[in-house]
Amino acid sequence: MGYLVSKVHLLAREEQYRAYIATCAQLIAESTAKFAGGKTLKQSYMDIIQRQSKQAARPPKAKKEERSPEQIAADILDALHK
Repeated sequence: MGYLVSKVHLLAREEQYRAYIATCAQLIAESTAKFAGGKTLKQSYMDIIQRQSKQAARPPKAKKEERSPEQIAADILDALHK
């Protein structure tokens, strides 16, 4: 149990470090872009990561079956005979 707790703490620390470095890089890029007249990203690293983790946690939508049960059975039998 102690290993698991220490691993979770290590992962949390690594994520905090990544967020810190990404924020620093974003601030440097923004100040450089302002100086040079360029554009910057409107989202932060944490916003992108959190959105990706929410999408990954969401199960994919099941496609609605439009075939009849008889058609499904016939397709299975055809596939077995090939």
